[in-house]
Amino acid sequence: MNSLIETAVIEIKQLADVEPQQASKKFELMANTMTDEVLVEVIEQMDIVTLTQINSHHDISCPSIMSELMTPEQIRDIVCQQPLYWEEKVKNNADELIQHTFDFLTYLIRIQDNEAKQAAILECIAEDQAGLFYLSIPFIEYLLAPKVEADHHSHITDNYDDEDDGETVGFTDRSVEEETHSLSIDDPRSLLALIREIAPEVEKSIKNLLRSENSSWVAIIDSFVNELVLQAKEKNAVEDEYEEVDDMFSFLD
Repeated sequence: MNSLIETAVIEIKQLADVEPQQASKKFELMANTMTDEVLVEVIEQMDIVTLTQINSHHDISCPSIMSELMTPEQIRDIVCQQPLYWEEKVKNNADELIQHTFDFLTYLIRIQDNEAKQAAILECIAEDQAGLFYLSIPFIEYLLAPKVEADHHSHITDNYDDEDDGETVGFTDRSVEEETHSLSIDDPRSLLALIREIAPEVEKSIKNLLRSENSSWVAIIDSFVNELVLQAKEKNAVEDEYEEVDDMFSFLD
């Protein structure tokens, strides 16, 4: 079994270095013949670069069983790693960055099948300073923009079909606040409402972080981007196996 796991890890890593989507498909094929316990072992043997490469190519419309099987700590690590993968158009555009981070967090949280793990993931991410920066980005404009802007966005129709038909992958019941205010799943306030309900201390941490920044929301985003990329590189510098990452993403400098 150990040999099987080792071979699987090598094959997936080699694919991820060239074509992350193919690596993901390889893992999905393995899931058809392996138990969850074995799949978890495979994931544990993968380095964070490979895990980030694969998970970054999924969203709520195209989920992966890998994202469901990862631990809160592994998910925190890929969140802190992902800034090294940001393209210039994302890194240098506030709207693009808000959407990008919101989509990735929405996927990682809502793909989980129970609130306990969702809360554990949020709490784990928020414990890391870089993770808290990342977690705050989707809500910066909403929490710090002038009230007139918030009022302008207050009437939102809910186009998300939240009826569990037994087949929808990644379905999760929405929070009471989301339902009460008819917040669509593609509205950042919907994710914030979920965080408020299942991990209230995380919501407080997000608000406290943003309130401590004495600047405009656009300037805060720029500051967070620089800090996130810097911290991601510093984390990589700690581990010898990640030394090649700076070369891979040197265009972000």
